[in-house]
Order: sequence, then C-alpha cells, then structure tokens
Amino acid sequence: MKTPQQILDIIWRSVALALLLCAVAALAGLLAQPSQAENAVWGGFSIERLLLAGLVAVPGLAVLWVLARGRAMQPRRQAALAWLGAQPVSLAILGGLAGLGLLGLAWLPLERLIAVFGPWALYLQRLQPVFGYLTAWIAAGLVLWAAAQRPDWAAWQPARSLVRRSLWVCLALVLVLIIILTTRVGLGQDATRWAAPNAPILLTQCVLALGLAITLLAASARLQLRRGDAALAALVWLLAAAAWTLQPAQPTYYNSAPAAPNYESYPLSDAFNHDVIAQNVQIGEGFRFGGTVAIRRPLYVMFLAAAESVLPSYAQVIQLQVLLLALFPALLYLLASRMHHRLSGLLLAGLMIFRESNAIALGDVINLSHAKLLMADLPAALGITLVAVLALRWLSLPAPDGRRALVLGGVLGAFILLRSQMLTVVPVFAVLALLVWGLRRSWRAVLLFGLGVLLVAAPWVLRNRLEMGQWAIEDSVVSGFLANRYRYEAGTFGLPFLEGESEGEYYARQMGAVRDFIRQDPGFVAGFVIDNFARNQLINFMTLPTSHVLRELESHVRTLPYWPSWDGHLATESWPVVALNLILVSIGLAASWQRLRWAGLVPLFINLGFTANLALARVAGWRYNLPADWTVLVYYAIGIGQVCLWLAALWPRPAWLSAPDAPRPAAPAPSTARAWLLTLLALGLAGCSYSLIEAFSQPRYSKLNAAQVISQVQALPDAPAALLTLLEEGKLDILNGRALYPSFFAAGEGETLGFALTEVQAFPRLSFYLIGPQPMPVLLPLADSPLQFPHASDAIVLRCSSHAPSALAVILPQYGTIVPSSHFADGCPEIE
Repeated sequence: MKTPQQILDIIWRSVALALLLCAVAALAGLLAQPSQAENAVWGGFSIERLLLAGLVAVPGLAVLWVLARGRAMQPRRQAALAWLGAQPVSLAILGGLAGLGLLGLAWLPLERLIAVFGPWALYLQRLQPVFGYLTAWIAAGLVLWAAAQRPDWAAWQPARSLVRRSLWVCLALVLVLIIILTTRVGLGQDATRWAAPNAPILLTQCVLALGLAITLLAASARLQLRRGDAALAALVWLLAAAAWTLQPAQPTYYNSAPAAPNYESYPLSDAFNHDVIAQNVQIGEGFRFGGTVAIRRPLYVMFLAAAESVLPSYAQVIQLQVLLLALFPALLYLLASRMHHRLSGLLLAGLMIFRESNAIALGDVINLSHAKLLMADLPAALGITLVAVLALRWLSLPAPDGRRALVLGGVLGAFILLRSQMLTVVPVFAVLALLVWGLRRSWRAVLLFGLGVLLVAAPWVLRNRLEMGQWAIEDSVVSGFLANRYRYEAGTFGLPFLEGESEGEYYARQMGAVRDFIRQDPGFVAGFVIDNFARNQLINFMTLPTSHVLRELESHVRTLPYWPSWDGHLATESWPVVALNLILVSIGLAASWQRLRWAGLVPLFINLGFTANLALARVAGWRYNLPADWTVLVYYAIGIGQVCLWLAALWPRPAWLSAPDAPRPAAPAPSTARAWLLTLLALGLAGCSYSLIEAFSQPRYSKLNAAQVISQVQALPDAPAALLTLLEEGKLDILNGRALYPSFFAAGEGETLGFALTEVQAFPRLSFYLIGPQPMPVLLPLADSPLQFPHASDAIVLRCSSHAPSALAVILPQYGTIVPSSHFADGCPEIE
C-alpha cells in the first residue's frame, strides 16, 4: 500500500503529463486552422497565430521542465500543494464555474457561436483550442486542490478489487472492439436497412441528470422517508409524465398532422394497424385486421381497446398511454437501485426521461417510435423492464422459489404477446437460474417458469392454429417479411400474396422458403446473423452520448453521421466520448457483478437474448432495438454512480452518499395451496382472455338492405330526393360500420405513403376508414370540410357500385345527418 505522499506524487505527475498532452493538442488545433497568406509573417502563420501558439507552448514547456527535474522539484510541489490546500471551497467553486464557462466556449459549434456572439463568432472559433487549454489548467488546479484536502486514502482501498475487475471487463470489451474493427463484422458487411440508433442522449443532459439525481437523493435523506424507494419511484413517475406530456409531438410516419373536421392527429402505418384491430375488438369483430385472423401485438391491442372504450378522443388515449409509460423510468430506478445504489437508479431514470423527451421532439426529424404514438415498442420496453425487476428479485433469493418462477414466466409470456422477440429471452432466465442455483436446486423452478410462459402465451398460438391452420404467434405478414430477409438481396417489406392464397397457405409457403434458404446456404445465413447481432450491440452503445460538442438536439442528429442510417464509421469527435462510455459501462458491469453476481447480469442477458432474435430476423437498429437498448444504459448509469461513490469515499461524506449496503435477499412468497391455485387460475385466465373476448363478442354492425336504409333516409330532414330514387332502383352499394380517422384534404394535398386515406388526389375529399362487415378506406369528394363528422361515428356509406373508388353519400345515424358528395348531382353512371 502506497503512502499518502506517494499517492500525491503520482497525482502530480499524472496531472503534469495530462497538461503536456493538452498543450500538444491545443498547438495542433491552432496550427491546423487555415491561414491567409497575406497576413503570414513566419512559417505561413500570422503574428496573432504565433502569439497564441506561444501562449500555449510556454506553459507546456514549463510543465515539461518540471517533469524532467523530477525529485528536485519536490519541495516546490509540496509548497504548491500546501498553498492550494489552504484555499477555501468557494474559490474552488468559482474556479469550477470558470472552467465550465471556458469549456462551453471550447465546445460550442460555429452555429451556436454565431447565434450568441454574432460577428465575434469567427474569432472565438479560432480561440477554441486556447479555451480548451485554459480549461485543462483550471481542471488540473481543481484536481490538485482536492488532493490537498487530506483525502482518506485508506477508505478507498476496498475499491481496489472492483477497479481490477473493471479493468478486466474493459480489456474484454476493447478486445471485442478490436475484433470488430479488424473483421468489419457489424459495420455494414450485411447491407440491410434500418441500421440507425434510437434517440440520442446529449452529454449536457447526462450532467443535468446527475445533478438532479444527487439533489433528489440528498432531499430524500433529509426528509427521512419511511418508504424511500417507493416515494422516489413515484416522484420519477411524476417527473416523466410531466416531461413527456409537456413535450409537443410532431407529425411522423406513424401519425398524421391534425386536419379538419376534428383537427386531431390520427395513427398511420403500424400504429393504424394496431388501432384498427382495437376498434374491431370494440365493435365485436374480434382480433382481426381486414381479412386476417392472426394479428400482431394482441396485448397492446387489448390495452387500446380498453382505453378507447372509456375515453372519447384519440388525444386522451395518448395521454393515458403517456401516464402508463411513465412507469418505465420508475421501474428502471427500482432496477438500478437494487443492482447498485439509489444514486445510479435516479441517474438512470433521469437519462431515460431525457431520452424519451428527445425522441418525442425528434419525431419529425428521424424515424422513431415514442410514447405519443400508438406503437408497441416503448410498451415492450416497459414490459421487459418489469420482467427484469421480477427476475432480479427471484434470482436474488438464497433458494429458488417456484411460485415466483411461475409468476415471472406468466409475465414474460404476456409480454411475448406484445413483442414476439421476447421469445428468445425465455431460455435466458433458465440459463441464469442454472448459473445461480445449479441444476439440482433449480430444475423444478425452471420448469415452473416455462409453465408460466405457456399458460399465458400458448392459448394465443392455439387460437391461431384453429383460425388459420398454422402454429403462429404473429400474423402471416411477418412470415413474408422474414422470407424477404432470407434472400441474397434482402427486401424491406413483406412479400405479396398469390391470387386466391389463404392466410395459412401464405404463412406455410413463406416459412418454407425460409427453411429452404437456410438449408441451401447455412454459411451465408450464419454470416448475416452474426453481422446483425454485432451491429445491434454497437447501435445499443450509440444511444449513449456520442459527442462533446454543445449542439442543439436537432443539430446533433443532423450533423453526426448516425442518423437516418449509420454506415459503421465513427465521427472523429465521437472517439473520446465513446471511449469514456466504454470505460463507464465496464465499471457498471463489474460493480453489478461484485454486488449480485449472476443476478447483476440480468439486463446483460436480456440484451443478448433479445438481440439474438433481431439478428435471426436480419434486422438491426431503428425501433427494433428500443425494447432492450436500455440495458446498456443501466450499466452506464451504474458506472457513473460507482465513480461518484469512489470520489465520495475520499472525503467526509453524508451517509446517503456512502457505499451501498449488501443486498438484502427478497422474502420468499407464500406457498400455500390457495396461493398456488389462484396464481394458476390468474395466468390461465390471462392466456385465454383473447379467445374469451372473441367468444362472447357480438358484432355491432350487420349488412343493411335498401329498405332499411330508405327508412333511415326518409327520417332525415335534409336528404336529397334523388337519393331515395337511386336506393329504390337498387343502384347503390350499401356499407355499414364505424368511420375512423375522418380527415379533409384539399385537391393536391396528402402524403405519399402508399396509403389510400392519405394519398394525394386531384380532388378535394373527406377520407376515413370504415370497419365492420366490409372494412375498407372511403373517399367522399367534398368541396369543403363538413362541420360535424366525429371520429368513430356510426356510418352508412352509399356508393354507386362495389368497384367505385368514391362514396356518393355518407349517413351519420347518431347525429341524424347526411353528407352528400360534391359529385352527387352527377348521379351514378349507367353500367353497360
């Protein structure tokens, strides 16, 4: 063990060496800037540039001289340290603030400098290497001041084993990185799309989140809350709900811009599919989308159906979803605080709040899924985090608890019906149980865990088997998407149906094509699976801060080369930050292992299991990673928290910032026969709930004949007389159902998404989607938007024939109104 004086000497030499390297970097930055030949006085540089270079070089040479003198300078070093140690804390705080100010000037990009300083921006940009060098000197002074405050070096000695573990983990990660850089695996070898990270976290947001975490932790300690974790988790939920609610959402690929007549934003693309199925459940049509009986995300659809049955507007459903998803950072707090320390938990929660706010703000800039869209990705992240919290409690027990295993399996089975990629997480927990307790002690619990998964997930698979003749957990379109990926030239979307092909036949044909391709070229398949697995892991790391430059959020994603797609190369400015991220994640992994052993690696194993599924599907990045990319953020936050604990251990500190106590094992759950029976019944009911809903549902709408519609039209005060004539003559096709997402578009307006409701047309029209016995998009030509056409209204659509692209009139029975087409006067053309 080294003496305090030896430690101070090491710190002194390390600081001097760092200052020397900073001087070299500052000189390189100054001399690399372009010069004007007419101002050159020596070596192609102006007098101003040479003076600045001298300002940097002279202190650097002085540092070099001090290093060269070695022990001869020891008395002066001791005197300097004694002088620094006598300075008050207020001076150190002022120095720190000055350093932050200079650092801000050194890291501000040109556009921010112009916005703040106007015409002086170009001069300040040239001075940025000098600002950075001055910041280094202030930082060196603060480090030496802290070292002179008589830190308790002995208190830090127990951390040496954790430091060694962190170094070994870091070396392992560096070795993996070297292999990736050498082989290029994961860096674009498999040319498929969607290879981009999700919303970024800015470095400034990390600093703010850490400051907020320390403040909340100190406040909770002062208040001496009886249930501290519950109170802090509730506070995190409240902050997340407020932050995400206040962040306005922009139109994206998954939601439309507000339009007349209701000026509401409506779902598009996958969000449209989810909501239409939920609406079908409400009107008694069951879990169906158009003619397909096997659908995706039944758990999320059930949530939407329940929410929309009690809330009248789309905006209120979104708000309810935001309140529910705000539990995500609260669960992350509980996870990280149990894995390490409350500080790490609060920091992790703050980072996630910032990241989701960034995702909402960037909705119209990059293609994202976020809390204000009817998408299943963030709900899946919430679900898998809940699974992680339950798994951590289970695996922390001294002996396996069978009923906890059964419940854990049931919860995971439920969320498999939210994102089927969680299927490959099932064996992860079986492996972890074996590692924690061994085969002899854990095999019963592992079987019960598997039983829990089957009780909840298997009834849905059986339902699909009975409905379409295939053992499927997803809809048939997913099989077409997968078959399109298992080709030498991979496609992005699902392959088309053959004429007259049933849903089950399509599914069997596409999955057969996948199996045939694997048998044909297993080496190629193994190659793209490995490549996509590596790329997904790299992209998970890219959600961490990737630049020290103080750009605004939108400028950050537009400037750095990671969005909208990443070619596998790092920007030069990203290397130092990414290296720091690697170190912090290594510390987080080592700290979690030291505290909980295998249980501390639950997020890591979830990451591996989920990412393996993505790799098998040959997809990388984008929203596909969202349900599990938080796993890297967990260890990043724990790494930062551990560094803070190390620093706090050197000086007298409050108890709330001390090292965490040894984890207390969770209490075993009661194992009475009644408890077992209730658990089995609850899981079985949850699994069968989808089929029970369909079995007891009665369709709200049925096909109408002309006589039924005539009686309704006669009761309308403003019904055109010609309409009755057309109905009596049998010239109109009649559709009955619920009208969703009414939106008015002027001629030439719309969006080119390949979607009939929003496609650009040459005429003004009201578009909506009709669900019921004959679901289809409807276009009603109109000169102006109707005053009243609420979303989810009962509607009777009248058109000239089953092949007509547009409606002739729409009746809204609930409101006793009829909306005739602007082409109504033309009547129906004669059919030859």
